[in-house]
Amino acid sequence: MHARGPDAHAARQDAIAARKAGEAALRRRLERATDLPSRYEPAALAALVHTISDGIAVQAAVGRSRPQPRRTAAGCGLALRTLLD
Repeated sequence: MHARGPDAHAARQDAIAARKAGEAALRRRLERATDLPSRYEPAALAALVHTISDGIAVQAAVGRSRPQPRRTAAGCGLALRTLLD
């Protein structure tokens, strides 16, 4: 399959649908979290986590070595823990 081939639109739509479903599932999980402070909006946190994930995927796609995206993920985890304290 090519990025501009006949299947590109369908593949893109499938990827968008999968990302939206994953973000919605995380939002629902966060809505059920009993230890999430009420000042945090589950939808916003789910969007943030998926944005971070997308950024890490871009790093990997452009050829960053394996340790670099892992360091980014670790830093993002620290940032999220700090945010939620």
